[in-house]
Amino acid sequence: MKSRFLIGLSALALLILLAVQYIFITETYRTKKEQFDTRLGDLAREGISKFNSMDYNYNFDSVLFLLDNKALGFIFSAPDSMSRTPGEVFQDILDHYREPEDFIRKYIHDAGEDPEFTYHLQIDELYLVDIGYQLQVYPDSVLLPRAPQGALLVGNFNHERNFFNISYGVYIDFVNRSKLILKEMWLILALDLFTLVMIFTVFFLTLQNMLEQKHLSEMKSDFINNMTHELKTPLSTISVASSSLGNRSIIEKPNRVEELSGLIKRQNKHLSELIDRILDINIWEKDQVKLKPVPVQLDDWTHQLVNGFLLEQGDAAPEINLHIQLIHDTHLLDEVHMATVLNNLFTNAIRYGRNPCRIDLEIKDSDHCLWVSVSDNGPGIKKEDLKHLFEKFFRGEEAKQRVVKGLGLGLYYVKQIVEAHGGTITVQCKTGEGTTFHIKIPTDDGPVTC
Repeated sequence: MKSRFLIGLSALALLILLAVQYIFITETYRTKKEQFDTRLGDLAREGISKFNSMDYNYNFDSVLFLLDNKALGFIFSAPDSMSRTPGEVFQDILDHYREPEDFIRKYIHDAGEDPEFTYHLQIDELYLVDIGYQLQVYPDSVLLPRAPQGALLVGNFNHERNFFNISYGVYIDFVNRSKLILKEMWLILALDLFTLVMIFTVFFLTLQNMLEQKHLSEMKSDFINNMTHELKTPLSTISVASSSLGNRSIIEKPNRVEELSGLIKRQNKHLSELIDRILDINIWEKDQVKLKPVPVQLDDWTHQLVNGFLLEQGDAAPEINLHIQLIHDTHLLDEVHMATVLNNLFTNAIRYGRNPCRIDLEIKDSDHCLWVSVSDNGPGIKKEDLKHLFEKFFRGEEAKQRVVKGLGLGLYYVKQIVEAHGGTITVQCKTGEGTTFHIKIPTDDGPVTC
């Protein structure tokens, strides 16, 4: 419950951090945009002011003359004869006059800035004048183009001529404004992104480590419970047998004394093996185990191993089918440890397999590899258990539900032994169709190319 609360609190903190970072970036962008608009807007206004202060402006005088003629024509024309409104005609004429745009563009460029922008004129008021009588014709029924939203006003102008009065604004709109602002913010964005990636990485690694530690703690608790059960069984048997040997009626029966002594001896041996197996954990983890590979006549060795295992199982012996196809008679293996590998796999097949149990052992080789496969007819392994199968202390749900004895160390040892031989072990299974363990060990003839 505590770990869930901490995870939830950490996730909430990350969400708050994301919100804060979003606000920070947004406010930084807004501030940079204001600075950008102020800087470039001031430059454009300075440019348009210098343009208007020039002594010569003959081209614009001709534009005003043309507008005056158009105004006169509109005053004395019948409304039905006009295909375009006065506002549209004036807007079109003013749009074709580009000298202010060219001057502003050059002025900004000479100041060391090189933004892309579009130039716009927006008529605010237009009056036609007929001998002192003013008729407002714009805004009229036809709306003229407006400057784009976000465009900067760089100048307002008023012109009074014989037949018209006009007020309009000059606007520029930076088409690559966002790109330039983000370019200025690249260091802030990079540091912010790096910080977020680092924080999320640390969070997920911590979360992963917490879950792994929780899983390991659960496995250790399960291991302790199983170990207690495993150790209590021989201890209880030894205790009962020892008490019985103190009974005078038992002492007088030599056969009974021999039976109890043998029972104590077997349980003592079993207890010693359990303790040795637990102590072997540190040996494997510290890489203190040294293999003693010797040339093994694999065919004969396998038959002897299988026969010995079947003999030990007695009435509970499974059916073991051998499939041996060898190119080379001998292979360098540690006999003792490889026997442990196969015995553990056989034992697991009996514990978790169906009754009657059937095991298929296949062994084959090449010039570079030795393959060993052990298959059973059991119910298979659950998908969620597969990724933890070779971890020490791990026991799957099937083992817990069926109360199968064990310390969760068998497959851990198997993997360690196979890897000590330079090999790999994999599992293939389908629910309800059994399990197959595939072992691949490189030989001394060359690198693994299989």
